Amino acid sequence: MSNIAKSFSPQILKEIYKMNLFLTFLVSFLALFFLIMFRNSTSLIFYMTIKSGCYIFLVTFSLSYILKLCAARFPNNISKFRLWRYTASFSVSILLQLILWPFFAKLAGVKWSIYNIPLLSTFLIEALILSTLVLLLQDFAILRLAKTQTELENSRLQLRSAEAENLLLKQQIHPHFLFNSLNTLKALYKKDLNLGEHYLIQLASFLRTAVSLNGSMITTLEQELEFCRNYLEMQKMRFTEALEWDIVINDPQMLKAYVPTFSLQPLAENAIKHNKFTKQHPLRIIIEQQGAYISVSNTMYTKEFGETSLKSGLANLAERYQIWSGNEIMINNDGITFSVSFKIGTHENNNN
Repeated sequence: MSNIAKSFSPQILKEIYKMNLFLTFLVSFLALFFLIMFRNSTSLIFYMTIKSGCYIFLVTFSLSYILKLCAARFPNNISKFRLWRYTASFSVSILLQLILWPFFAKLAGVKWSIYNIPLLSTFLIEALILSTLVLLLQDFAILRLAKTQTELENSRLQLRSAEAENLLLKQQIHPHFLFNSLNTLKALYKKDLNLGEHYLIQLASFLRTAVSLNGSMITTLEQELEFCRNYLEMQKMRFTEALEWDIVINDPQMLKAYVPTFSLQPLAENAIKHNKFTKQHPLRIIIEQQGAYISVSNTMYTKEFGETSLKSGLANLAERYQIWSGNEIMINNDGITFSVSFKIGTHENNNN
């Protein structure tokens, strides 16, 4: 409750107005019910029901105005905010009770006296109870919506952070990849012109897909697999029999489902980067769709001193996937095989 004034917003005020209308209807209904139950006259039932509705309507919206006024007047001083808000709220509630009762009592034909202390005490207690209830409900609405807004803002900050980190990751990977690719292309052209030309076609397709997907956080499984396939075919031409790979799709319908952009190719690249492999002991990479999940697994021959690793790569994927889907990626390492798997999304704006 220490930062109610700071967290006050037009959205919260709108929610409080809705609550005011609901309270007006509820109190009017309860007043009508009790007046009928105690077998009062038709005139008394009618005017006292109207009085109860008018009173709670005026109280709730008056207290809402006081809340708005105090929040604007004391945005950084919670003590003064509370003092002025509560003092003004209770005073207005009592004043409205003293103004409305004589007016509606006269209409209903009810005789009363200003010197009737028990009756005045009842008015005072009723005003204090109702105003306290309204204040508590307002505070609850403020805290609930403030919490929701904070969680939403945190989620947006996480997403922006993940996007920024993902962009940085791509900016770091692509120049390094291009440098290796051009060196490989140069070596292939010296060795086999046809093989060099095939490698160049794959490289062009890879870069075209990378550019088209660069501004998107989500893509279809089909597009992501095509991007990954281009990459693996180029690596196969580079490492020949030292690298084996396969893509297994058990349900072609899942190709239209969604995965995070740049989610599979970096996993395959990490497998190549962090493992040693030869023709006698080839590296095997398998990308497989099983049911609602896609996995990337590879045999493990870990390098003792590998290339400098962008350790944020897997963490970045995990964070992006968690924000998008609400789920976590699954990592399995048994010392022989390393695998990463996650659930494929059925909708573009997925959030399970």
